[in-house]
Amino acid sequence: MKHNFELIIDSIPYLIVTGIPIRNSNNEIVDFEISFVNSAMKKITEDSVEAGMRISQLWKNSENSTGFLEKAKAVAEGTPLVDEHYFSKKHNLWFKIDMFYIQEEDFFVTTLTDITADKNFSKQLQTALMTDSLTGLYNRNGLFQYMEKVLNEDEKNQKCTGIAILDIDNLKNINDSLGEKEGDDLIVKIANILIGFKSENYKVFRYGGDEFIIIMSNLTDEDEVAYIIDDLYNLLQTNKVKLSGGIAVSPVHSCKKEELIRYADMALCYAKKNGKNNLTYFEKYLEKAFLRHLTLETKMHTALKESAFKQYYQPQFDVHTGKLRGFEALIRWNDSELGDIPPSVFIPIAEETGLIVSIGNWVLETALETIKDWQERFNFNGIMSINVSPLQLSQDNFIFELSSMIEKYGVNPALLEIEITEGVMISHMNETIDKLQAIKDMGIKVSLDDFGTGYSSLSYLQMLPLNTLKIDKSFINNITSSDGIQANITSSIINMVKNMGLETIAEGVEQPEQLALLQKFNCNIVQGYLRGKPMPLNLCEEYLSGNEKALLTINSL
Repeated sequence: MKHNFELIIDSIPYLIVTGIPIRNSNNEIVDFEISFVNSAMKKITEDSVEAGMRISQLWKNSENSTGFLEKAKAVAEGTPLVDEHYFSKKHNLWFKIDMFYIQEEDFFVTTLTDITADKNFSKQLQTALMTDSLTGLYNRNGLFQYMEKVLNEDEKNQKCTGIAILDIDNLKNINDSLGEKEGDDLIVKIANILIGFKSENYKVFRYGGDEFIIIMSNLTDEDEVAYIIDDLYNLLQTNKVKLSGGIAVSPVHSCKKEELIRYADMALCYAKKNGKNNLTYFEKYLEKAFLRHLTLETKMHTALKESAFKQYYQPQFDVHTGKLRGFEALIRWNDSELGDIPPSVFIPIAEETGLIVSIGNWVLETALETIKDWQERFNFNGIMSINVSPLQLSQDNFIFELSSMIEKYGVNPALLEIEITEGVMISHMNETIDKLQAIKDMGIKVSLDDFGTGYSSLSYLQMLPLNTLKIDKSFINNITSSDGIQANITSSIINMVKNMGLETIAEGVEQPEQLALLQKFNCNIVQGYLRGKPMPLNLCEEYLSGNEKALLTINSL
């Protein structure tokens, strides 16, 4: 008849085995004799375990027998068993093993707890954490584990590993114009193309919102990476999918996963800047360019914080009378270490990083403060033209900020001109047109800068609420060519624009012959080194005070 404690233990679902230490002549434990086995243990072992057996016999035929007796001895000697798990292939179950030694009774207890459900849940959770829900691909968590593995294997076997970062071109525009569902459908389509491209030594990951990473492993050399990339690019073109990509190779560029990803990303950025829809290999000069980019970005933050930027002003003149029309406000930056940094270098970086919004606000406020001062000191009533970037204009509070600045400085809006480029039309076209109309309704002029450098300039003229059109310097450069082609194009543009009721400004006028032709074509305003270079504030004020010699021109010493 069973004792009460045995009945209780039999009712417990855990697998329980108790035993008594067997000692040698030196009082050392050499094994344990089983004294009790509960019903759960008997059931799972099909009554093959019973009292009188030894612990060493219990695990003798187990696929994981190594170390059980040693662990039991260690526990009896005072070393606790920590987080010990055992998988039974026969039953396809996971168990957590606990061992206790009751010294006062010289008695040993082993319990096995079924943790299969917990293990399965943990595995499912890990899979969920490592898998992208939209595409089913492994995400960046899965990427890093996989990269570590293949890089180590390829390094050991003297093989190459290729990594390609692919970024969908213009996905944001698709989401904004057609909706996020269309964007998600495109992501899934591309994922399926990438998955189906190749299977052996090739794995695809979704790295971010519009980015994928491909790992190509166990390759002979860098050329094999190139062959795979060429085939992939052709497949993407066949499917009319536009992606930009950057490629780095181990060990050619680095053996470290973090560096390979960084190098591939540098190459991707280069591909984006050079027309998109192409795949670019990392080169060392890209790292230098990246570091310079990073240095300029850091310095730009400091320059903005410390008010290190300067405002220059380039005069604009009436073509026929030579009268001053006004000035265009132009930002300049001189760094103590790098010297003069052209706007063509730092403005694109400011646009990429979003700093252009803060910089643009500084330009706008500085220009308004300046024109207010000139009105009071020199009775200036000319135009102040101020460039506004697409990102700055797209800010929800732009109109409010502009209106607040005008009110703050008490400037007549009719003396202001906001210059935009065709870039404002890339996205949110209707919203942009509404904002420009609001600016125009405030009495501020709206000018389209760099006309002729885009692909759809003529169509934009029909949509934008403009006052002024600036003909790009690239048109003016060859206006005096003997074939007359550029002159005819420029003349046609001026006539067309005048018929639309717009004022025309010719940029980059540097030669008297160019000026003569623009007078003949009835262009309204000229801007360029022939009549006036960009000037610092003090020279502008000298000029406005009546000193004609303060004006800097192409003929200035």
